[in-house]
Amino acid sequence: MPIEKKSVCFLFINGPHHVYHLIEPALSFASTKKDYKSVFISGNPVNTSIIINSHRRSPSAEFELIDIPLPFRYRFIKSYKSKKYPPVYTRIPKIVSRLKDALAIVGTSHDIPKIIDEYNISGPKLFYLYHGTGTREYGFDSAFDGFDYILAPGPYHRDRLIKEDICDKNKIVMTGQPKFDWITKHHQSDKKLFNNDNPIFYYNPHWDMSLSSYLEWRSFILEFFRQNSDYNLIFSPHPLVKHLSKKRKYTIEIESETADNIIIDLDSNKQINGTYNAVADVYIGDVSSVVTEWINYRPRPCIFINAHKVKWNENKSYEMWNYGTVVDDNRDFRKVVSDSLKNDEYHEKQLRHGEKFIFKSERNASDICSDFIFDKLDFGNN
Repeated sequence: MPIEKKSVCFLFINGPHHVYHLIEPALSFASTKKDYKSVFISGNPVNTSIIINSHRRSPSAEFELIDIPLPFRYRFIKSYKSKKYPPVYTRIPKIVSRLKDALAIVGTSHDIPKIIDEYNISGPKLFYLYHGTGTREYGFDSAFDGFDYILAPGPYHRDRLIKEDICDKNKIVMTGQPKFDWITKHHQSDKKLFNNDNPIFYYNPHWDMSLSSYLEWRSFILEFFRQNSDYNLIFSPHPLVKHLSKKRKYTIEIESETADNIIIDLDSNKQINGTYNAVADVYIGDVSSVVTEWINYRPRPCIFINAHKVKWNENKSYEMWNYGTVVDDNRDFRKVVSDSLKNDEYHEKQLRHGEKFIFKSERNASDICSDFIFDKLDFGNN
């Protein structure tokens, strides 16, 4: 049965790491904007589980949940069974009729305007919500101009979108970081991920191996922390590292082959729901936008690994490296680790970063998103 024309579709069809950015705005809308029918569309079982669990903390939210079945090969072919979520393009044919009947589509995928064109869908207003606060070119995609509205985290992204002529300034609203609303609501600090009170280092390399430190540095980092048990290590690459390993033909770590002071986590929800962000003391990474969540959640020391010897100083894609210590040679790693715990010389700079990157308001970011969507739809304009 088709959805009424006044429905608003929230698309959870990317990987689970996207869900934590969109779920709280979607639940806020479904709780308070009941003149519309809220429709949550999930592209895989992991996303569905996150939606259901998050709903328990927002019981007043009323929505229809559409759980798109996995493709046959993901259910029955051995080589696919370990993969948790299929590509976005495989999800769309199942929901075209639902999207055509919607008044608005809200999502975190850059591909939504392209999808709309390919399937001759006209009518829905398109809202893009940032799923991170990184500074690489990826976050300033020319495809954004295909959206009717952009929900940006703060002044930096708004100003750069305008300066680089990505889209008209009237399309943009600053909302803050909705993922922090989820963390505040759901997270219970558990420093006892380890059976000690030693400092926790969080290694979080990017999934793109042309940018990541993962392949070049992973063995060194694991061995360093095995030999230095007075430090704890959370070894947790972006979930796409595991997801793409067979396709890209590289090996990954065996999570059970670890030590008392090391957690290897390649695909649990703790990777993406803010748990490690909240409990760790020092961030180790490369170009992942998770570092911006790290700094904006609570300023702390950062170590950046320049595995590809990039000339980064004048490159906007590496702007975040100005907020911590950059390491080019593993012979310097021991000193950098030790120094990171003594004096965080970047603390004040990180505080100023938060003011530039995250819009601050007495209202939470999710409610700002929800209200903005409502205001741009028919009922809100009457």
